[in-house]
Amino acid sequence: MGVSTRSRRLAAPLLIGVGGFAFAQAALAQDTNAALPGAPAPGGVTAGPTPPTPASDIPVPTDGGTSAGGLEEIVVTAQKRSENLQSVPISVTAVTGAAIRNQNITNVQGLANSIPNVQINSFSNSPDSAVFTIRGVGVNDADPYVGTTVSVVVDGVVVGVNTAALLSLFDIDRVEILRGPQGTLFGANTTGGVINVVTKQPTGEFGGEAQVVYGNYDRLDVNAALNFPITESLAGKISVLHTGRDGFFRNRLDGRRLGKLDNTGIRAYLKYESGDYDATLIGEYNRSRNGSQTNINFSDASQVIYVPGESQIDGDPRFVRGQSARVPDQNDRDTYSVTLTQNLKDTGAGDFVSITNYRKYDSDLYSDDDALVGNFLDTRRRSDQYQLSQELRDAIRLGDRVQLIVGGFGFYQKYHLFQQTHLDGFLPGLGQPQTQYQKNWSLSAFSQLYVDITDSLRFQAGIRYAHEKTEAVSTTANTISVTPGALSDFNDPLIPGSFISAAGRKSWNNVGYKVGLDYKIDPTILVYGYYARGFKSGGFTGRIARAEDIGPFGPEHLDTFEIGTKADLLDRHLRVNLSAFYNIYKDMQITQNITYPDGRNSASIVNAGRAKTKGFELEVTALPVEGLTIGGTAAYLDAKYSKYDTLILDPATNSLVPASFKGNRLMNSPKWSASANLNYKLPIGPGAASFFGQYTFTSSKFTNFTDLPQEKVGNINLVNGNISWSPESERWSIGAYGRNIFNKHYYGQKLYLPGTFAIASLGAPREYGLDFKYNW
Repeated sequence: MGVSTRSRRLAAPLLIGVGGFAFAQAALAQDTNAALPGAPAPGGVTAGPTPPTPASDIPVPTDGGTSAGGLEEIVVTAQKRSENLQSVPISVTAVTGAAIRNQNITNVQGLANSIPNVQINSFSNSPDSAVFTIRGVGVNDADPYVGTTVSVVVDGVVVGVNTAALLSLFDIDRVEILRGPQGTLFGANTTGGVINVVTKQPTGEFGGEAQVVYGNYDRLDVNAALNFPITESLAGKISVLHTGRDGFFRNRLDGRRLGKLDNTGIRAYLKYESGDYDATLIGEYNRSRNGSQTNINFSDASQVIYVPGESQIDGDPRFVRGQSARVPDQNDRDTYSVTLTQNLKDTGAGDFVSITNYRKYDSDLYSDDDALVGNFLDTRRRSDQYQLSQELRDAIRLGDRVQLIVGGFGFYQKYHLFQQTHLDGFLPGLGQPQTQYQKNWSLSAFSQLYVDITDSLRFQAGIRYAHEKTEAVSTTANTISVTPGALSDFNDPLIPGSFISAAGRKSWNNVGYKVGLDYKIDPTILVYGYYARGFKSGGFTGRIARAEDIGPFGPEHLDTFEIGTKADLLDRHLRVNLSAFYNIYKDMQITQNITYPDGRNSASIVNAGRAKTKGFELEVTALPVEGLTIGGTAAYLDAKYSKYDTLILDPATNSLVPASFKGNRLMNSPKWSASANLNYKLPIGPGAASFFGQYTFTSSKFTNFTDLPQEKVGNINLVNGNISWSPESERWSIGAYGRNIFNKHYYGQKLYLPGTFAIASLGAPREYGLDFKYNW
C-alpha cells in the first residue's frame, strides 16, 4: 500500500533526529581509541544552537550599514529565527563580516572595547582562553572546570571550553553579541550573554573572494573562499585562512621575538536542497603553532618571585619579558569540527531543525609563568577535549497570531588536562604534577511562545528545564629533584605521601525562564521589557590542594529586568537603540586562590557571593548625507558585591581568618565605556574611496574580586582606522589599516598574589599594513 505525502512529511522529523543521532554516534566511535579523553566545560554547557542562516537570505550592509534610501536592515537569528535587528526585544549588537574584514580583525578578541558593556580579554597565563564579561558577568580562571557565563556559538554549535573560544574570524557573515541571560533558547552558562557567530554559507553559484594582508611584525594573512555548484540540488564551498606574524615581545635573555602567531584553518561545506528540505554539512580543521603566552611580571619586593630590574612595577608596561632557556616558545593547538544542519519546512506539524555536531580540541602549551629570565615558575599544560551535541526543535504556527518553538537538546563532553609545573622559585628542585578529568551529560527541553495580542503588541514567554550530571577526578602531588639543590625536572620522583586524589559525581536540575512584552509605537519604533532567569551549571574543582577542595559547588542564578527601545527615525537616517537593566546575582561561583597555613595553595570554587548590577547601553547610528555614516555608543555599569564572605590567610598569625569583600566592584566591570566611529565613501577617479575611523574608551576596572590596587587596570583609549579604494566594478580593492594607531600601552588582565608573584597580559601595540581584496 502506498504512503501518503502527509505521512512522509510527518515521518521526516523522526528520520532527521535518527540521522543526527547516528551521525553523533559514528563520530563518538571514531574517538574511542584516543590517547587522552577530550575536555568539556565544567558542569557542562547546555546552550542550544542557532541554525545558520544562508548568506543569500541575509542583506549584508556595508561597513556603515547604509543604502541610498537610509540605514540598511540587518537580519539576525538572536532568537533562533530570522528577524530584523530592530524588531528583536533584547540588547543585540551585530557586526557584519564586511566590517570584520575591513578592520582586519582576526579573532573574537579584536572586537574588544567596541561593544557596550562587553569586555573581551585573554587570561594572563593562557593565551588561547577567552575572558568574556558582559554587564559584569564573567569568570576569572582559564581552566575548563570553571565553566562559562558567556557562551560562544558557531553556526548553531556551542564551543564548550574557554580555552577554544578565541575563534579566528574568517569568512564570517556576522557576529551577534547578545547581552543578558539567554537561558531559555540557548541554555545554561549564558547568564552574561551569547557570542553568536554565523559563517557564510554556500551560495550555489560559482564565485569566490580572496584577501591578502601584509603588515608590521611581518604579518601575512591569506584568506580565500570558493563557491561552486555540483548539481542542481547540491552546492559546495571551501574556505581557507592562514595568518601569521612575529611576536610583539622581545626576550631579555637573547633578544629574540616571543609570542608569534601561525594559524591555518580550512572549512568545507556541502549543501543539499530539494523542495522543503535542505541539509548543510560543515567540516572544519584549525591548526595553530603559536608562541607561548607573553605575560609580564610586575611583582614587588614583598613577593617571592621578584627580580629587581626585570619586574615592571611602575611606568608604562613594555613589550619585553624574560623566558628561561628551558621553556620552549610553543603553543600547539588543533581543533576539529563536523556539523550537520537539517531543515524541513511546511510539514503540517511545523518547521523542523536538527543540528548535530562533533568537536574535538587538543592543545600542548608551555608557559614561563613568572616572565623572568631565571628558572622560577613554568608549566606545561596538555589537554584534550571533545563534545557531542544534538538539538531537534520545531517552530509551529498556531493560527495567525501565535508561534511556538519547542525543542530538546542533548550534550556530552569530556576533558582531560595534565599539568606539570616547576616550582624552583619557592624551593629548588620542587615540582607539581596535577591532573583534571571530567565528564558531563546534559539533557534539556525548552519552549518559547510568541503571541501577537494586537498588530502592535506582542507577548513572549519561555521556559527551559535542564538535567545535568558531572563526574570528576582531580589529583595533585609534589616531586623533588634527586640531586639536592638542582632544578626540578618533569621526570622527578614523587615526594612520598604528597599524592592527593579526589573524585565526585553529582546531578543537578535547573529551570530557566523568561516573560516579556514588546510594543511597536509605529513600524519603526519598538519598546520592550522582560524578566529572565538564567543559570550557570554546578561542577567540581579541577585544581586542588586538599581532597575536600574538589567540591562540588552548586549552580549560580541571575535574575534580569530589562527595558529598552529601538527606533529608526528621520526616514531611517537615524537609528537609536537604548536599554536599561537591573541584575540580581545569587549563589555566585567564585574561584578563590587560598593559601593554607601549611603553604598549600588552592583554586577552589565556592558559592560565596551575591551581587546587584545595573546600567544602561546606548547605540546611535546616523546617515546625515549620502555616503557618510557616523555612530557612537555609551554604556554605564554599576556592578558590586552585595555579599561575599570568605577566609583569607593572616600572615601575622599564619591562620585563616574571616574576610568580607562586600561592596567591591565585580571583576572586568568598568563603570563607563564608549565609542565613536565614522565611515565615509566618496567617488575618486574611476572608482570610490572609503574612509573608516574609530575611537574607543574604557574606564578603569579591577581584574579580580579582591579589588587590590595592584589589580586595577587604568583607562584605555584606542584609535583604529583604515582607508581603501576600489573601481566602479568593485571587483577588487586596495587599502591600508591601522589599529591602536597612537601605540597606547595598556594592560589586559592582571593577577596579583600577595607574597607570591604578580603577572599581567598586555593589549596589542600599534599594528598597520596593506590590504588587497579580490572577488569573482
